[in-house]
Amino acid sequence: MVAAACIDLSTDVDEIVAIEFVDLPWPSVVAGDTLRDATGAVAPLVARLFDGGGDVVSGPVEFLTQQTSVHVVGGDRLVADDTATGQAGIFASTTGVQSIVRQVEIVAAPDSVATDGTVVPLDWVVPDDPQLNVSQPLGVRVLSAAATGVRAWVVTFQLEAGGRVIPPSDTTQVFLVADNGRPSYADTTDLAGKASRRLRLRIAPGLVPPDSAVITVSAAYRGAALAGSPVRLVLPLRPG
Repeated sequence: MVAAACIDLSTDVDEIVAIEFVDLPWPSVVAGDTLRDATGAVAPLVARLFDGGGDVVSGPVEFLTQQTSVHVVGGDRLVADDTATGQAGIFASTTGVQSIVRQVEIVAAPDSVATDGTVVPLDWVVPDDPQLNVSQPLGVRVLSAAATGVRAWVVTFQLEAGGRVIPPSDTTQVFLVADNGRPSYADTTDLAGKASRRLRLRIAPGLVPPDSAVITVSAAYRGAALAGSPVRLVLPLRPG
C-alpha cells in the first residue's frame, strides 16, 4: 500500500505528455526566404507528440517564434523578413506542453564561394605522428553579393588521392578531419563566412603515400551551385 501511494496515477496514458521539436534541416534561413533543406527544397518545421506510454501520437501542434523578424506561415513554414538579421528562436507547442527552443541564424543570400588563404604543403614524417601528419586548414569563404561573409552556411568536402575518390568512411591512409581530429566532410561557416577541413595522412608499413591530394569544396543555395563552386584545392604531400 505504501508503494502504491508513491505512484502518480493522475496522468492518463493517452494524454500528450511530451513534444519533440525535430532538428532544423539547415542552420540558417535567408532574409526574405523560407527555411530550406540541403537540397534547396522548402523544409517544413516538424514536431512529434508522445503520450504517457511513450508512443508517438497525433494532435494539434503550433510553432511559435520569439522574434518578430521571422514568421510561421501555413502552420509549419518558417519565413524571414526581407530586412531580418541576427538570430531567432522557434519552439513547438501543444496543449499544456512546450518544446525546447531551437535557434536559427538569419543571413544574407549566399552568392559565391572562393578559396580562403593559401594551400600549405603537408611535409609528412616517419614514424607516423597524428599531430604532425595533418595539414593546415584547407578553407573557403562563402560570400554574399555585397562580398561580405555569410555565416551558418553548410559546405561539403570531397577528397581524391591516388587517382580515386576517397569515401568518407575510409580512414585507412588519407582522410579529412575537423580541428578536433575526427573524420568530417562538411563544415558550417563561421561569422566571417569561413569553413575548412584538414587532411590527415596516416603513415603505415605497406602504404605508399600519394604525392598529392585534391579537395573539392561545394556550396549551393536553392539547389544551385554558388558562383565559384566547386572550389578545387590541390595539396602537395611531401616527405619531411
